Amino acid sequence: MRQLLSLALLCLVGCAARPASTCDDGRKGGQESDVDCGGPDCAPCPMAAACETDGDCGSGRCARRRCVPPACTDGVRNGDERDVDCGGACGGCAEGAACVTEVDCVSRGCSSGRCVAPTCADGRRNGAETGVDCGGATCAACPAGGGCARNADCAAGVCVDGVCSARCVAPLIECQGACLDPRHDRANCGACGLACPPDLACLAGTCGLSCPQATTRCGPYCVDTSADVFNCGACGMACAPGTRCVAGGCVPSCGAGQAFCQGECVTLATDSEHCGTCGVACAPGSVCRMGQCQSACLMPLVACSGACADLRYDPDNCNACGLACPMVANATRLCVMGMCTRSNCDPGFGDCNFIMSDGCEAALLTNPMNCGGCGRSCSMPQTCVNGVCQ
Repeated sequence: MRQLLSLALLCLVGCAARPASTCDDGRKGGQESDVDCGGPDCAPCPMAAACETDGDCGSGRCARRRCVPPACTDGVRNGDERDVDCGGACGGCAEGAACVTEVDCVSRGCSSGRCVAPTCADGRRNGAETGVDCGGATCAACPAGGGCARNADCAAGVCVDGVCSARCVAPLIECQGACLDPRHDRANCGACGLACPPDLACLAGTCGLSCPQATTRCGPYCVDTSADVFNCGACGMACAPGTRCVAGGCVPSCGAGQAFCQGECVTLATDSEHCGTCGVACAPGSVCRMGQCQSACLMPLVACSGACADLRYDPDNCNACGLACPMVANATRLCVMGMCTRSNCDPGFGDCNFIMSDGCEAALLTNPMNCGGCGRSCSMPQTCVNGVCQ
């Protein structure tokens, strides 16, 4: 009878309702997880405040009983994410995921709040297209003025500097299906069909007796071998399709915003080996932005061993480059505000000695001294099976 009364008294004490949280008294009380925040009654807590569940934190993420920033790999939608771990600052979402704008989607297509596959009629350049709804392997070829990467992307003509142009690029003109230079062509001197007499050459579009200065006679033509694609550097040295003649040498037709440097087309605005000007290389640890060498990492990131790291939350560079947080047993090591800590214990394990260095050392499913929870010991000769004394 005395034992029954004791049990009833314990139940009355344990089952009593917890006092309501006031949320504005400057102290932790009621069901608050920290001072005036968290729990079912108060507003979510700020970063680094104490927490019990993800719902206690304004960031939506509770690790090692502390509110930590949202991450792009934490398996929940938080921060500025449009869907779970994607969109916003986390990068493009897959088709079918939630979105607000097209930049939230890998496909660059957002319709009715969902990422959709790119099509050749969605009014934007996406997928493999080289222009808006044209070019590439899936859409029709682009008209003149459309974007292109190669001649096949253009419905008619050729691809010049990333833009579909007429088949004959100035100063060439089309005469009877062929591209000719009216400045030097004796049969089409100045215009199609205007032929020069046999004893005269075509000089700058006019029939004359000799080649002017800075030009060379190649057969019946006077040509500038420093710029003529059919006689580049010397008579008869024709440049391959897609290249041009510059200073007597055939070079690739570089795209808009590019320059030909040391045998290749480069973007001077972003190329670290040719930043702003051919041959101007940025120092190690810096990058080229808008044609100027700048630090490779933007605040609050810093460069550590050639990579950008956030010293506040990087467990391999916690508070300083190279200062790695130690591995912990049965939990995940964390760096929170520049201090090493760990996540909650893995299922079935507990930190029963409260020593950080040995992690979650107690196996709660088999340890008779901590059976099902820290401090729950089994009586002799019982053993612990799946967290229950038997």
